[in-house]
Amino acid sequence: MRHTRLINYAIYQIGWFACVLGAASQRPWTGLVTAMILIGVHLVLSEERTIEVRLVVLATTVGAVVEMIQIAAGTYRFTSGTLIDSLPPPWLLAMWAQFATTFRFSLRGVITRPVPAMLFGAAGGPIAFLAGEGLGAVTLLPPLGYGLLRLSISWAIALAVFSVVVRRVSSEPGAHYVAMRKHWNCVEAR
Repeated sequence: MRHTRLINYAIYQIGWFACVLGAASQRPWTGLVTAMILIGVHLVLSEERTIEVRLVVLATTVGAVVEMIQIAAGTYRFTSGTLIDSLPPPWLLAMWAQFATTFRFSLRGVITRPVPAMLFGAAGGPIAFLAGEGLGAVTLLPPLGYGLLRLSISWAIALAVFSVVVRRVSSEPGAHYVAMRKHWNCVEAR
């Protein structure tokens, strides 16, 4: 199980950096394609694909709402990949979709408990955007404090929603990837 969580986390981080660095280098489609491939890998390896697809759709929908609110509030603007000014760029929605692939794996210990999930969102959302700005994918607009507060609140709410949903759909605690479980069972048997 530990290996599955580490692999899941590493795959998510690869997608996150691909999206952010792709946007920062004015090649947002490279990150989008990378994230979509990694989501596909996750779905192929998952035992409960239907649940995973639903979580991806939910996270993408919630993410779109969160980002449209932030854009309308003037929290930030993107350096590349925006097709319509009032909508988040596709690479950012791909990040939300890929984020969902961590809910039942590497983030399971946090996301299945509402209060830790909210705290994680309240801190993690602003930190992710500060990192994205540092790497050149987004520009946080003044006043910075209010923007970070809006991010904190919206991410806390989003993760609370995810927490409730993940707790309801998770029939198997610590669900494993099919291929990885077979591999690690063979390794452990040796």
